[in-house]
Amino acid sequence: MTWTNVLNLMQDIHFRKMFFLMVFITAAFLIFLKYKLLPYFNRWESPGYRLLRWVLDALILITFAIIAIAAVAFWMSGNR
Repeated sequence: MTWTNVLNLMQDIHFRKMFFLMVFITAAFLIFLKYKLLPYFNRWESPGYRLLRWVLDALILITFAIIAIAAVAFWMSGNR
């Protein structure tokens, strides 16, 4: 894949729409998983729950970082 193909893909409105739709669904699923499906975590949680909470927090952070970086990249690539 050449840089021209990447630029053309980033300028495609359908690709942008599907990208953001999938990322927002992923973020909503991770937030729902953390706050609704998992039991309430307190200060005296086991190391396994602490690791699971840390992993979910990291995944949520990475998802929102991807949204921010992609928004800037799409904005800089322009429209077709």
